[in-house]
Amino acid sequence: MARRRRRNIGRLEENGSQPVQNVIVQPDNSEQPDIVNETSNRVEEPIEKLSVPRPDPIIPVFGSKGKQTEKKDNSVETVESEGDYQNENEYPDDAYFGATNRDKPEIDEDHLAHVDISDRRGNYLLSVGLPSSGKTVLQSFTTYSMSVSGRLNVTLDNKEIDGKLNYEAQRLQTLWLEEWKKGNFPAGTPLAESEIRELRLDIENLENKKQKFNFSFLEISGESFKDVVPTEVSDPKLFARINNFITNKKIKLNIAFVLKTDETPGEPTNDALFTNFVTFLKNNLPANFDKKIGLILVIPNPKAVFGEENWKRMRSPKSSDRKYYAKLVKRYIYENFPATYVAYDRWNPKKRNITVFHIGDEEQGRLKNADHADAQSFIKLNFRLFTDKLLEPKKSLLQWLFGAP
Repeated sequence: MARRRRRNIGRLEENGSQPVQNVIVQPDNSEQPDIVNETSNRVEEPIEKLSVPRPDPIIPVFGSKGKQTEKKDNSVETVESEGDYQNENEYPDDAYFGATNRDKPEIDEDHLAHVDISDRRGNYLLSVGLPSSGKTVLQSFTTYSMSVSGRLNVTLDNKEIDGKLNYEAQRLQTLWLEEWKKGNFPAGTPLAESEIRELRLDIENLENKKQKFNFSFLEISGESFKDVVPTEVSDPKLFARINNFITNKKIKLNIAFVLKTDETPGEPTNDALFTNFVTFLKNNLPANFDKKIGLILVIPNPKAVFGEENWKRMRSPKSSDRKYYAKLVKRYIYENFPATYVAYDRWNPKKRNITVFHIGDEEQGRLKNADHADAQSFIKLNFRLFTDKLLEPKKSLLQWLFGAP
């Protein structure tokens, strides 16, 4: 069975049918990020500079999961450890469709194995995070929110140049929409080290028909991401696929690093994973890669992380509360994930951001009072990092002439 993930959720704001726009920590050209409201694009005064510790020069490199045994010829053999699926014929999504192993659909779960990634183009969001950090919740709820909230028209792009259809992407989108509609949390990424889940969407802003853009998702299981740097025992196929995506000059890439707020003692940490991944980028991209790649630090379940009182203050429209919010969020990352903060602090200020992601309340394992405010802000944030423009309604002639909002 697929592993259950931690629920990264919060509560609904009582503000009628229009979602409250999340306030996002956004930098300008200064060393520290300022606060920007995605709707107004209003910049507040920067908070005081934090003292940043020098990162540990030792960058951990993780090997593949499995047990290493030494053979008689002194070579090393990796025996794969037991993963989430104990039965090789078990189909992880049978529970959602009421299917059995006998009648499960013929779906190619490794569609990218037959695709020339160098032909890919568009805007991609790559989610990075430890197992159960909330990557699937981030991507699936964002996809769901684009389809049911706001003024966006969403079309799945699952047809290849040769006419072949990506049925896995179609199944994944349908699964996400149906499960969130029922208040269920979609299952996380299966533990398959050579697979990358891809979902390509074409988006049209119904309030501004000139704003049409591609928004695609890439997700790798947290277990596999620990092995992103190739070693003598890691999976070179996974490395090659990630490398093919990030080095493709026709792709605009944002990286969402989803912070696991309840790290497991004895397991790899957020800092270890992220510094490892940044090292991977530095080794495979030009020196100025941070000028082209967007970086978003995501804090899931913010109401549980910061407490009820601070959570309410975060949603306040007051300028003083926005400054407080920025200081609180950055200090939380600085104190709990210092190496991650250092990497973020040294990223190109125009291409970095910090945000929280709240989707509603959980009641007996189901989502109640779905809140789309943060998801809608997350969509606008990615659009701005991709295009350097705001995702907004079309302005009238008078608005252009007089600068009215």
